[in-house]
Parts: sequence; structure tokens; C-alpha cells
Amino acid sequence: MMVLHGYAGKILWVDLSRMEVRGKDLDRDLVKLYLGGTGYAARILWDMLEARIDPLSPENLLIAATGPLTGTLCPSSGSVEFCFKSPLTGIFGETRAGGTFGPKLKFAGYDFIIVRGRSEKPVYLYIRDRSAELRDASHLWGKNVHETTDILLRDLDEPDASVACIGQAGENQVRFASIMVDYDRAAGRCGGGTVMGAKKLKAIVVDGHGEISAAKPDEFFEAALEAINAVKIRATKGMGKHGTLGGLVNLNESGALPTRNFKTCYFEEAEKVSGQTLSEKYLIKKRSCFGCPIGCGRYIQVPAGEYQTPPHEGAEYETVDMLGVQSMIGNLEAIIKAGYLCNIYGLDTISAGNVIAFAIEAYERGIISERDTNGMKLRWGDPEVTLTLIEKIVNKEGIGRLLAEGVKRASEKLGKGSEEFACHGKGLEIPAHDARGTTKSLAIQYAVGNPRGACHIEPIWAPMWDFSKVDMGLRKYGLPWPPPSRFEETGVRRGEGYKLLVFFGELAGILGVCRFPLQAAEEESLNLDRLSKLTTTLTGFDLKPQDLLRISERVYNLKRCFNVREGVDRRSDRLPKRVMEPIASGPTKGVRVENLDGMLDEFYDVMGWDRETGIPKKEKLIELGLNDVAEEIWRSR
Repeated sequence: MMVLHGYAGKILWVDLSRMEVRGKDLDRDLVKLYLGGTGYAARILWDMLEARIDPLSPENLLIAATGPLTGTLCPSSGSVEFCFKSPLTGIFGETRAGGTFGPKLKFAGYDFIIVRGRSEKPVYLYIRDRSAELRDASHLWGKNVHETTDILLRDLDEPDASVACIGQAGENQVRFASIMVDYDRAAGRCGGGTVMGAKKLKAIVVDGHGEISAAKPDEFFEAALEAINAVKIRATKGMGKHGTLGGLVNLNESGALPTRNFKTCYFEEAEKVSGQTLSEKYLIKKRSCFGCPIGCGRYIQVPAGEYQTPPHEGAEYETVDMLGVQSMIGNLEAIIKAGYLCNIYGLDTISAGNVIAFAIEAYERGIISERDTNGMKLRWGDPEVTLTLIEKIVNKEGIGRLLAEGVKRASEKLGKGSEEFACHGKGLEIPAHDARGTTKSLAIQYAVGNPRGACHIEPIWAPMWDFSKVDMGLRKYGLPWPPPSRFEETGVRRGEGYKLLVFFGELAGILGVCRFPLQAAEEESLNLDRLSKLTTTLTGFDLKPQDLLRISERVYNLKRCFNVREGVDRRSDRLPKRVMEPIASGPTKGVRVENLDGMLDEFYDVMGWDRETGIPKKEKLIELGLNDVAEEIWRSR
């Protein structure tokens, strides 16, 4: 058989109901159409899942996906993407982690793991050098993430292996449970850990020592070296200097830091919880994922005091805002402790922080009472409220049982107007970027869903264009320039610009690289030209920049159709009322989303989607080679 350069060439199929594992060759036809990563996984989910299945049923699939660039000399190629139907949103779910899991999976001989069924007892999957087996994990059930990882590495005598596992949140079916990789790397969003828990799959351990071949080794080496030299420019500034938390103060000064459950976008105590403060007081060292010259990870601790926390990787921007700023907490030590608890329990810090701020506001309005909280007063600025609610959510104890359902379900059960300040998009809690104070591109991103719900980073952080004024090398491919004011809505080619950003961002998940190196100035990024050269010399496929964008367009439309099959249409592409209201205070006071429908019209038009329904037109799907998808979606319309 001809070698697939850039790929291990195998899928590991795991049937937990039958306790069977087997290897299967990659489908070369699918590789040509989708390349890998989330693209290949989206096609598997479309083909193998029936509409409207229960995401917590044995029928759901959990896919661990790598791309052709994963585990290669390409910088920042340490990604693994988990894809599934989300138990939080009921639509397409995907979530990424860095670390070493993705590369080690390929080195072990597999590009994908596809898990179906449900085990009768807790198990873990052990993969090493083209061999795999399911083993009993009863002794690990009830253990947290760090304990589980320690035990597995010790018992297997594999100190260099990578472990992806769940904590108690996944075991207890909290709908926003994370899959945790290499202790503290979180595949956090959409409830991937919940799916693992439903399947009684406690962990996946992987180690491998194989190689990945390149079609043109010398040319790929040169392309990779050029890309590394570009990306490493960022190691001494921005994320490299202070991690993702480094931008918090600038966002606050711009009136773009979500605060008090998205009532405002300014926090007076921002300096106390900044990346600079973290570096000065709590940083042990920087951490990098596989092959990454940036090193945005922070290895930190709180050595003593009320919120003493052991060394761990944490305090990302999203965590600090959502678990701290959103609840008006200006104590960085308490926020570090809250993030650490989420890591060891396997809980998405974005969703957790969002639902906690929602609960505090519901209490403030009298919708939640002290009888509901067992006498606890839910107050803004009180770290004990956040720390206590994390424990209650993980264990589904008292009010925690309601909050463990996520903000959408919680608000629907509470009623009494609480839906108006439940900040989510299609059930996914809105993260620490506001669609009013940051850029109106996020209004489209959160409303349409991209495709997993209200997310700032999948497939790309759109504000790079009109908030940060960075073109990422996309001007030559049609990105409107100069960008519009971040507050302008229609008539400024926003839909056109966002379309190109979406297709560019999708490439990260398809090719198997981190998104951060894509989101930078042309001279210091994995821009489209560099990705084209890397992918072509690695795989031997002739993939010009426009070819990569075409594959992204195919994948993005397929994901949209997956959601359409689950009931999504234009009526679903909405923003919560809170995010449509004027910002209450700060530099962006009074700014609101005024014409969401106008922005959606423009976006649908440039995408080739039907304006009335928000569904990709039949001719667009056929143009993309998705004939069978078009037939199923439009059969009864």
C-alpha cells in the first residue's frame, strides 16, 4: 500500500459495549476531501450518528483526532481535537487540548481514536506502538485528574506517556465536564468529559515511538524551519511574555473585559488579577506544548495562606475572567485556587464561571433563595461563593445539581425571567469576550455558533481583524482592509471578512496545530502561505492556499449541516438578551448590538446560505462535493 505521508495511516476503533479494539486504515477518499483532524471527524460523525440521539447514550461517538501536521516539525503542532455530539448543547461538539497527547497518538501509529458504546464498569484505554487494550479502571473511579494521572504513569511504568482523563465532574455527568490532558491541559468546552463519563471511560493513556514521514523531507524541513523562526518572534512578547492573561489589562482599558455577568466590560481591580501580577508573584516557570516556541502556559503556585495551591499549570485569561472578574473577585490567589479545583475535578472553567455569575445574579434578584442554597448567601466579590459552588456543581449537591446542567437548562428550570440574563449561545456558555465591547464580529460568531455554540476561539478569534488590526497575511486572499471600526455592524463588509476568518481558522483543527500561531501578524505567524507550503511538502498533495480554504469551507458547511439535522436554523442564531442590551458602565458604556439580523443577512449571503432559514443552499453543498448531505438536508424542505 502506498504510504500516506504526514499520517500514521490508521484509525483505532473502540467498542466499549463489546470490549473490542481494532485498527482500520484511513479512508484515502476522505483524506483527500477533509485532510484530517476535525474535518475527517466531522464526516465520521455525520455518517455514523443518527439525528436526535441522546448525547449520553452508547450510540454517541467520542473521536480523538489529529491532523497531518500534528507531531511534526511544524511549530505548535501538539494538538488533539475531541469531537462528539455535545451533552451540553445537543449539537456538534469539539474541544481541543495541547500538550503531548496528539503527537504521541500518531507516534503510536494512529491518527484517530473512535470510541462508541458504553462499558459496564470503569475502564481505561492503553495504547502503545500500534497495540491497544482496554483495562479495568475501577480503582481509578472517584479519583481526581492529578491522582488518576499519577497512578497510571506509575503503574504502567511509562513516565513519558500522555494521559487524557476525566475527574469527578465527568464521572458525575456534569454537562460541562472537561477532558484533561497531561494533568492541566483542558479540552474544556462542550462536555467531552461528560461523554467519557457516560461511557465509563476514565482515561486514555498513549505512548509511541514511531515516525511520521514527509513526501519531500528536505523541503518540509526548510518550510518548518522558516515557520519556527517566524512564530518564535512571539516568545518574548504578548502571550510568550505573560501568557494568555497578559492581555487582560488592555482589554479592560478598551472596555472589553466582561464583568458582573456581562452587565459591563470594565473591572476596577483588573490590575490585581493581571498577567503581570501573576508573573511577579506566582509564576514558577513558563510551559510549552509539543513543538511550540511561544510557551503561553504558566506553571504556578500559591505557596501559603488561605488559598494555598500546589504547583500546577493554570490561570489562563478565560479562567481568571470567568471564575474571578465575572463574579467581581479581585483576589488572584482565590481565582488560582478556583482554577486549580476545576482542573483536578475536570470542569470547564468558562462554563463554570458563567453559571456561577448567573446564580449570583439570580440570587440578587430573588429568583434563587437561601432555601435553595442551604443558607449560603450568593454575593458578588466573595471568593468563598465561587469555591463552594465549584464543589457543589462537581458533586451535584444542593443548588449544584441545577447549575451542573449549564446556564441554559438552569434558567429554563428556574424561569421567572432568569432566561434574560442567561448568557449562552445554543446552550454553550459565552466566554470572556463580549460581542459589544470587543467587536461586532463576535456577535456573528456567538449567534451562528461556529459550530459548537457561543465560542470566541473556534474556529478563530475574529477580533484579530478589527479589534487588534492584524491581517494575519489574509489581505491578499480578500480580507477587507482597512478593517472597519469594531463597533460598526452592516455595510462595512463584515460578513465577507468574517467568512474568510472562519475558513482560515478552521485549518487549525483540520491540520492539527494550535490556533494561537495563526492569530498574529503575517511575519510572525503560521499564515496561509506557510500552511500551504508545510502541508504540501509534508503530504505530497498539491495544496495551494485557495485549496486549503476550499477544504475549510467544505468542513465548516458540513458542521453546519450536522447542526441543521439536529434542528438548528436561523431561529437558533440568536444572542441572549443581556448581550443585546447596552453596556452599563466603563469606556464602552451604552454600546449594544443593534442590527444582528442585518449582520446575519450579510454573512448568509457571502456563505451561500439561505437567508430565510440559515441553511446552506443545495447548490452550495453540491459545489463543495457534499451531494449526499444536500440531499438529506433539503429532502423534505
